[in-house]
Amino acid sequence: MAAPKLVLSARFQVLYLLAVLLGYTSACDGVCSQEIIGALQGVGGSDLLQPASNCANNSDNDLNFPDSMAEFGEPAMVEGKADIARASVPVYDVRPAPGKGLGVFAKHHLKRGTPILIEEPAFSVPLPTEMVPGQGFKIEHMIAGIEAGFESLLPDQKEEYLNLHEFHPSEGNSNLLMTIFTTNAYTMDDEHVGIFPKIARINHSCKPNTLNWWSVKTRRRIMYTSRDIEKGEEITVSYIPLLKTTMARQHRLKQYGFTCDCSACKSSEGDKRRVRMSDALDYLEQKQFSPTKKLSIKEKRINKSVNLVNMLEAEGLPDYLAQAYHFAAVFNQQGGHLREAREWAMKELEMLQLAERGSEESLKAMEYLKNLNT
Repeated sequence: MAAPKLVLSARFQVLYLLAVLLGYTSACDGVCSQEIIGALQGVGGSDLLQPASNCANNSDNDLNFPDSMAEFGEPAMVEGKADIARASVPVYDVRPAPGKGLGVFAKHHLKRGTPILIEEPAFSVPLPTEMVPGQGFKIEHMIAGIEAGFESLLPDQKEEYLNLHEFHPSEGNSNLLMTIFTTNAYTMDDEHVGIFPKIARINHSCKPNTLNWWSVKTRRRIMYTSRDIEKGEEITVSYIPLLKTTMARQHRLKQYGFTCDCSACKSSEGDKRRVRMSDALDYLEQKQFSPTKKLSIKEKRINKSVNLVNMLEAEGLPDYLAQAYHFAAVFNQQGGHLREAREWAMKELEMLQLAERGSEESLKAMEYLKNLNT
């Protein structure tokens, strides 16, 4: 199994799905694959790996989802504090999704930036630290923590946990609690991994209509709309890095036991564009701290950054937009186009504030914009 592709940047938060980090290929003998060790460092980037939800093996049990926790159209977080006032009308309901078991659907038209869920982890456990030389981390060391966390739950929470999707591609016996956890968990900011049962119900799409954010200040995960969503439309999130070919994405999704049939996977027309976007992100990441005096190279970098934004917006891939806006601002600044740099920096700030206005990332973007105005 290939390691997750990392675009190193301290400015942007990345959340890795534990199932990938631990490596199901070695789950039977309890040792993680060596090739994913680097991903456990949790450094920044743009490729997001999200939690598994109930897909092919989804339970048909009815769920009691909470209403949205903020007013429509408002940012999910204000100065790092959750707006716990419930919306006057629930923003979604849960019902069967063809071929997926259960799905989460918009109850009415949702504006971009509408919070879907703001959820604390039911419990969390530390990432494993002991490593077998030449092989990787021993995931068996997580079992005791997972079992203790499960036992700390209330009866209804235990039932909710046990109803989550679990998929183990290897033959033989496996620990059910661990398999559920590794299929659904998110890494957090402090080398812990948490389970978010309600968020884990949201199905995957390679053209998702939501984004997720881990709030360091409130210790909550935030799911919010990345674009307007129509009434009755399924609410989706991405479990995997999206700037890959259809074949590569489907291979990565095998770990969840289903085949994605979203619009991007039904047609591979966007494959070349996604690869070009990935290459552009890599290039701009490498060059942002290497200014040049050559005018032609400055213009090349500006054009590449703006083209990247245009491709991401056209392809409907919001996961990478804040980073792309930042690159467009940086290279316009280096090229002496301060007005354009400020415009792109404003877009970056607005994108980050959709999730959390008081986050470290938002404050850094605000400071960068302030410096452009002086």
